[in-house]
Amino acid sequence: MNAPHAPKLATHIPSLDGLRAVSIGLVILAHAAATAGAPHWLDKPAITSLGNVGVRFFFVISGFLITTLLLRDIDRYGQIRLKLFYLRRALRILPAAFVYIGTMWALHLAGVIDLNFEVPSREYVDSAIPHLLHALTFTANYNHDYNWYYNHLWTLSVEEQFYLLWPFTLFFLGLRRGLLIGCAILLIAPLIRLAMFSFGTGPEIALSREFQAVADSLATGCLAALLHNRLSEVGWFDRLTRWPAIPLGGLLIALGYGVAMMWRPGAYVFGQTAANLGIVLIIQHVVRHPEGWASRLLNLKPFVGIGVLSYSLYLWQEPFLYFLPHTWPTSFPQNLALAFAAALASYFIVERPILRLKDRLTGGNSKTGQPA
Repeated sequence: MNAPHAPKLATHIPSLDGLRAVSIGLVILAHAAATAGAPHWLDKPAITSLGNVGVRFFFVISGFLITTLLLRDIDRYGQIRLKLFYLRRALRILPAAFVYIGTMWALHLAGVIDLNFEVPSREYVDSAIPHLLHALTFTANYNHDYNWYYNHLWTLSVEEQFYLLWPFTLFFLGLRRGLLIGCAILLIAPLIRLAMFSFGTGPEIALSREFQAVADSLATGCLAALLHNRLSEVGWFDRLTRWPAIPLGGLLIALGYGVAMMWRPGAYVFGQTAANLGIVLIIQHVVRHPEGWASRLLNLKPFVGIGVLSYSLYLWQEPFLYFLPHTWPTSFPQNLALAFAAALASYFIVERPILRLKDRLTGGNSKTGQPA
């Protein structure tokens, strides 16, 4: 088996920002649907469960893009430059995350929000310190004591755990073994979810949050990057991904996972795998065939702009799209405007200056590049 080489893609991969816009759009739709003042027809399980589908988009895209960056490093320099990789990741992710975490903690200390608060059906935890520690150490995906303001940081925890494991896997074990490990994860993760559902004693939410239960989403994107060039030489695969109905079909498969959440065992065991495959089909279509209608749509300025802002939006939508308080800032539709305003402030005040620093320190170009 020949080792994979860097995918034959431009430095800035078309449509990925647009797909990020779809991802964050699903998250915002799911969260906003349950807030005070939102139309009643939106507050349905089939809608509010779509946030997990949006996060799954993020994971598959992240696996694809991070692996592409690592393969380019190997092609150009003969190895993965681990120190540079982690410096770039830290500068991209940590400043904005720590500003958000610190802001929520300051508001808690000032009595504006309560980080101790639990959903009425759950036990009240009379200490916010564990929530803060899980947020700061990026282990929130293993913290199942409900806290809304830090609740969404479980996804960042999964990402940071992926950053820790995958580059080291390719660096020490090589691309061939990395490919085999990625394939093994696709087969093993559904069995892990089945075992957790059947015999586990933890809360059900662990099946869609803990790393071992969602690693196949990231692995799906990783394998798509590792096999990109090889699949380019397969005629039937090119014809399949060129089919104009692929974007809609893949989206329906992915959204079907959200709807299937009403049948828990199937959604967790089979639905997550199906959603991953639907999402990766969409990625393959828009990346390989930029002339298609879906690619042209995703590359429109509004989609690209929201995609660029997606990390900021994901961080800052949470305080405003809270389903329990019936306050003016958390009520529909002004909560959407406030979430966008906070995201824009985070992007221009925190992220943009750090991105320029990242370019100076690492020789990158955030204006033309595509940070994951």
